[in-house]
Amino acid sequence: MIIHGINAVNEALQDQESSVGRILVTRGKANPRLQAIIDLARARGIPVQFQPREALTRKASTPRHQDVVAELAAARVQTLDDILKLEPGLLLALDGVEDPRSLGAVLRTAEAAGVAGVLLPRHHSCGITPAVVQVSAGAAMHLRIAQIGNLVTVLEALKQKGYWIVGLDMQGTNTVRDIDPDLRLVVVVGGEHRGVRPLVRRHCDFLISLPMKGRVSSLNLSVAAGILLYQLMERGRLQ
Repeated sequence: MIIHGINAVNEALQDQESSVGRILVTRGKANPRLQAIIDLARARGIPVQFQPREALTRKASTPRHQDVVAELAAARVQTLDDILKLEPGLLLALDGVEDPRSLGAVLRTAEAAGVAGVLLPRHHSCGITPAVVQVSAGAAMHLRIAQIGNLVTVLEALKQKGYWIVGLDMQGTNTVRDIDPDLRLVVVVGGEHRGVRPLVRRHCDFLISLPMKGRVSSLNLSVAAGILLYQLMERGRLQ
């Protein structure tokens, strides 16, 4: 997999479990942040090559690569069983998030808030692409992400394991105060346009809406998810 951008490449290098094969840097470019990446790559024994900017643009499929590109074996994707072995207190499930920028922004927020694992359906959902890694500022390289099949089936299985399902929904009538801080939770966030699908919504134990005091009728996906996750963190939910 190809990732690009100073933050994304730096995070990949910081993660000892990531498989960075090679770093490409624009020939003739020099600044402290690029030099830090070069030094870290060399310290890890990872080859650094200096190439024309046009070569990096072809490799990254975009001119917005900030003069650094990394070749990775793959993003770290685990199974749900792998994540559950850690007995996480809170999981984040994404329902129909298809836009790479939205997914990257949500993953960045989830990692910052200390989410233990992310459930990402294989169908009708964006995968962990280079664009997602870049928008997440490299956070996707640190999160435990499980690709799953049918989300409803997985939620039912998690209920059997003692998890309670919290949907973020504009029509919800619950607030974070309704949730016992001792419960293990799965927070479900829907896509930008459809939100949480009706079938998934029916499997939620709580449906939380965020109060809107201004004239706008809704918040974007990553902002809404971030508000809810930090509300839960304040109540001692995240571990």
